[in-house]
Amino acid sequence: MSVPHPGGDPNVMLYEGLKRDVLARLPQITTVEYVPDDVEAKRLRATFDPVRLEPPTGPDAMLVVTWYRATPHDWFRVNYSDPNTDLHAGWHQDEDHTDLGPTHAQCTVDGHTDRWAVTFEHETPSLVLWEILEALLETVLPAFHPEG
Repeated sequence: MSVPHPGGDPNVMLYEGLKRDVLARLPQITTVEYVPDDVEAKRLRATFDPVRLEPPTGPDAMLVVTWYRATPHDWFRVNYSDPNTDLHAGWHQDEDHTDLGPTHAQCTVDGHTDRWAVTFEHETPSLVLWEILEALLETVLPAFHPEG
């Protein structure tokens, strides 16, 4: 007999790796939690330290990660939101916007949304998440921040 996954959801183990190997190691992130809790773990939610972001922001900037292992491609949504600037950015590998390919990014500022196709150098979820966070911190926040 096999040991069941915690909460009966195989994503819990994936989320534990993403939390431990990526989100908890990023100095801009102060907390990482399972949503709705560590038993069900349907998503991960990470909260940012506002003064460690560039440009700095106010409280409550967060990243929500939803990830399902699938063949031929994982299904995921990694969404950043900042209520202080009304900036929303997301990286999605899903069935939306198939004209952009299997994976796209999008940013919404002042009610206007830009979308573009995205490819990743890696396939491992933790390395893909590192690529997304690098793009968020180094490209998207400086470019799409309302005062940027």
